[in-house]
Amino acid sequence: MCLAACYKNEQKPENLMCKYVSTIGFRGDKIVLTDILGEETEVTGKLSTVDLVKNYIVIKSA
Repeated sequence: MCLAACYKNEQKPENLMCKYVSTIGFRGDKIVLTDILGEETEVTGKLSTVDLVKNYIVIKSA
């Protein structure tokens, strides 16, 4: 299983938005991050990086 942490703009601890992300989806113009417990976080922006080896996602905010 591959779980990731999601960061806003760049991978820094202070930019952490969501942890244990298991699914990335889209709802209209929003990115929907779903964690392992099923909690959803909606974010406006564009996917910048998805690194499944290092388990992180970066979203550039709009």
